[in-house]
Parts: sequence; structure tokens; C-alpha cells
Amino acid sequence: MTVTVDRRDTAAKDPATLVTVEVFGKLVDYFAKRQEVTQRYAERAVKQWLVFLKAYADSIGKDDKYGMLMPTGEVYRVVPTAPVDAVWHAVLQNSEPYSAACDQIAGHFVHHRPILTEAMLDGTAITYTLAALHDTGYLVDMEFWAGEAESCCPPNPPQPGGGVT
Repeated sequence: MTVTVDRRDTAAKDPATLVTVEVFGKLVDYFAKRQEVTQRYAERAVKQWLVFLKAYADSIGKDDKYGMLMPTGEVYRVVPTAPVDAVWHAVLQNSEPYSAACDQIAGHFVHHRPILTEAMLDGTAITYTLAALHDTGYLVDMEFWAGEAESCCPPNPPQPGGGVT
């Protein structure tokens, strides 16, 4: 019998190390309290959001390997699943550790701009996202990525500057 081990999983780095211990603790504590989940679940969920943020940061300025063209012409590279988006929505409300995590991982504040693309509807967005997540070298907990990429808003949501696009 032969046992094969996926080296990405065994050599993967701990996503908590993407930010300081203080920032990680604040994000986890806030998410656990706000969502009324266990500390252990909150730690796992926040780690996956951190990997998501890292994948986003790594994709900025690169070729369109993970890109999907939005109606605005911008390239959107990675998309969250519902559990990861829940973390994003929660930690956005605690702006100081959120901003610190963004600075430490992406080098700038990362705005949440909900979209719904054709790639999200047809299931290809999650394929791009999973590739980007694994390429970070950080642990990808597939329990958080088993679903489809989802938008947290309806098709054609109101855009800044008025009107629906």
C-alpha cells in the first residue's frame, strides 16, 4: 500500500503568523463574540480570512493568472466563500485590528467591494481562488473553501457615485 501526502498541506505555514499575535488575538476575539462561535472555530475562520487576504495581496500587480474581468474593467482575483465572507464582514467592523491586518499583509487598507461575476455564477471563480490560496504557502483549511464563491449582495448592487450598473 502506498500513502501519498500532499506536500502543500504538510509544509504549509500557519496563517496566524501573517499578522502580529496582538492583531490575530483581537480579530479572533471580536469574531468569536460577534458571531457567537467557539474560540477554536473563530481561530480557524480568521486564519482562512488571513490566507484569503494574502492571496489577494499577492495577486495585485501580477499577470491575470488568477484574474476575472469585472464589468468595470478591473480584474478581481480572489473571492470568498460564505464562511470566509462572514469573517470579513465581522472584522471590518473592528476597524483598528482590521486595518492593521490589511497593512501587515497587503501594505494598504483593503476595501470590501461586493460583486457578483459570471465566474462566481458558473463556479470558475472558486477554481482561481483555490489556486491563489494554495500558492500563498499558508495552510488552506478546505472546510472553509468547499462551497461556491458567493456574493454578499444581489446582482447589480448600487455603486458608489449613484445608480445601478
